Amino acid sequence: MKPLVVLTQKISQLSFRGQIAEARKIFDQMSVRDSVSWNVMTRCYIENNLIDDARELFDEMPERTSVSWSTMIMGYAKAGKTHIAHKLFVVMPDKDVVSWTAMVTALFHASRVDDAWRLFTQMPFPNAVSWSSVVSGFQQQGFANQSFHAFKEMLCTGIQPNSHSFTSILSACADLSMATVSEQVFSQLLKRGFQSDTHVANSAISTFFKTGNFNHARLVFSEMDKPDRVTWNSMIMGFSQHGYGLEATMLFHQMQKARFLPDGISYIGVLHGCSHCGFLEEGIRYFKSMIRNSGISPGVEHFSTMVDLYARGGKIEEAYRLMVEMPFEPTIVFWRALLSGCMINRDLQLGVYAAEKMMEIEPVSSSGCLMAVNVFALAGKWDDVAEARKRMREEGGGRKELGCSWIDIEGRNYLFSRGDLIHSEADQFLPILDLLVYDVATYFLTMEESLDGLD
Repeated sequence: MKPLVVLTQKISQLSFRGQIAEARKIFDQMSVRDSVSWNVMTRCYIENNLIDDARELFDEMPERTSVSWSTMIMGYAKAGKTHIAHKLFVVMPDKDVVSWTAMVTALFHASRVDDAWRLFTQMPFPNAVSWSSVVSGFQQQGFANQSFHAFKEMLCTGIQPNSHSFTSILSACADLSMATVSEQVFSQLLKRGFQSDTHVANSAISTFFKTGNFNHARLVFSEMDKPDRVTWNSMIMGFSQHGYGLEATMLFHQMQKARFLPDGISYIGVLHGCSHCGFLEEGIRYFKSMIRNSGISPGVEHFSTMVDLYARGGKIEEAYRLMVEMPFEPTIVFWRALLSGCMINRDLQLGVYAAEKMMEIEPVSSSGCLMAVNVFALAGKWDDVAEARKRMREEGGGRKELGCSWIDIEGRNYLFSRGDLIHSEADQFLPILDLLVYDVATYFLTMEESLDGLD
């Protein structure tokens, strides 16, 4: 007779492969079962989206442990049945920190943020995992500021943050583009010795790129002992998205020298870099290499980047041919890239066609409507211009989103919107803006006078 531990491990392995019937057969044939065996079989059902079978097994359990209850709570949360998960939590006899944390996490997953926070405040003794679920929950639901407050409160209570807390709070920094705060968070993780954690370091790299701090991203990367493929992809994507195509391509080759095979994300990064910097021939070579050498089938983003690369490089016909030959219908992203290239290279015939396609797909897109009107005007199609403007008025197309920007000063974000005259500090910075405009105008007038003197 095989030991109980071996049979339980076999059930877990079969569950991982999705062989539920075989796993249940072994479970039924076990002469002796402990609580671990019951919990593993229950989790087997949950992991394979069989919540009703899991509940039936849960009801048959001779002894339910805290793990049993928490497993079912998270199972119902995964199935989108948070109300049943909450009912189980209420009737659970001896709630421990694991079950409390499971219920808080379930409420966050269901986007019940207020309920999750309210329940968390009732938790008797939250630990680092509990706090981590709150910090992560706020961030994943788009409440970055609340994520910061929770992280600060955790530190004030003396709880030591874990790696998940740091990756979540770094993501919150990236969401708000808070460069100063991201540096402070990074200092905290350095003090606590998390710089050797690859996942945390990868999050730090992504955050520094999103906040525009390239030097810090490069420093974190250079000091990593064991960078993985995610690390290399983060560096490649980070540089390429900010227009540093040469750095992206260099990192792409260094990645391969370090014996990491590039994946689809790696190629998206290097193709983006080539597109932003006009490296047409290099981009074509990378695209072909992805298919022939790496055996990767290009996806939508690979094709859209190549269309953009061709269009920017003046190869309008090649861009259009690629759109026609690719195995799926082009979205508005493709037509917008093609139209931009047509306008730059004055290919008005194809540009008008691309504009018409854009108007069909998204008739109320502000940028699309305005681009279409411009190309119709350049082609002398005034009837189409009038029709497009009429559609913009009737359907709300062409309505621009409110422009805004913000700066980070000493960990606080200051937001400025277009035409904002009611900002609390407008009377202080508007006169300074007027002075700057005057200085710029004076500079250019002086330059023009100097050039006239040379003539």
